[in-house]
Amino acid sequence: MKTSVSEIFGRIDWWMVSACVVLVGFGLLLIYSLTWPEDNRLVKQLIFFGVGIVLFLVFQFFDIRFWRNTLFVFYLLTLVLLIGLLIFGESIRGTRGWIPLGPIGFQVAELAKITTILFIASLLERLHFDLVKLRHVILLLLTIGLPVGLILMQPDFGSAFIILIAGLVMIFYTGLDRKKLLLLLLAGIIIAVIGWFGILQDYQKQRVLTFLNPQSDPLGAGYNVQQAIVAIGSGGWYGRGIGLGTQSQLDFLPEQETDFIFASLAEELGFVGSLTLMLIYLFFLWRIYRSMKEGESLFSNFLILGLFVIFLTQAVINIGMNMGLFPVTGITLPFVSYGGSSLIISFAALGIIQNVRS
Repeated sequence: MKTSVSEIFGRIDWWMVSACVVLVGFGLLLIYSLTWPEDNRLVKQLIFFGVGIVLFLVFQFFDIRFWRNTLFVFYLLTLVLLIGLLIFGESIRGTRGWIPLGPIGFQVAELAKITTILFIASLLERLHFDLVKLRHVILLLLTIGLPVGLILMQPDFGSAFIILIAGLVMIFYTGLDRKKLLLLLLAGIIIAVIGWFGILQDYQKQRVLTFLNPQSDPLGAGYNVQQAIVAIGSGGWYGRGIGLGTQSQLDFLPEQETDFIFASLAEELGFVGSLTLMLIYLFFLWRIYRSMKEGESLFSNFLILGLFVIFLTQAVINIGMNMGLFPVTGITLPFVSYGGSSLIISFAALGIIQNVRS
């Protein structure tokens, strides 16, 4: 455990943290506009924000050896929780992904994003970040595949895809020869075929098909995307104003404070507000990339890389699906969308990055 508070706070990248707080501010403003006072989601999100900040600060007092020595336990616990959800979990909106905690629920897939990346970084360190033997590649693929497969069975395509991409990027970053790259490509094709015919539900397949042809079912599977595009387009340069968006305020736009909060923001704050949000994200991601390049150990570099890919992929896919560029997968916009699991885990990931960056 680290004990010097001044040393800990002196090492924190406050520019990175400030960018996250500003993103949370955007989210709180939109949640206030969309739900207050009929709903208490603003109060809940403020509580989640407080819990996330506390967790972020607590993580700063752990030594990097803590992550190395306890990663397998966290990873195994995550697998147990994922299996338990499939057996005992209740279906919420067609997905068995939440552990009920009183009036709220905790989404285990969000936890899996961090624990899987942590464990992959630990395995790579044990293998000296050099995947010479084929069995080492297979071991890492199994490490990624277990949580991905269990999450797909919930089914939660979005979270599974995020973990898969982050894990594969970490493997590619080690440098692989052509034979191993072909193995990964073959494994990806097999997983895609099995997922399409054996795991994905009909509504998830329809989302992919709708993505390929959004006009095929504008009043059914393509409705969400069509309304999001209308909301974004109606915002103009400066937006309709907070609380004045017709698509979001009149509930034409579904999931306006979670999956489609970017469309709500674009409608009420316009192009200028949307661009500002994206620039803040770019600044935040640049600070993470900078931390990775300045890291003092390969373990921390690979760990930060995995978390960087998670933040980047989530932001790109969420904004992209709001604009009709990607299928609707239920991926939230980090630090902005309403949701306790996403916000708390995002701050946990931020805490880990700050803890291991130097």
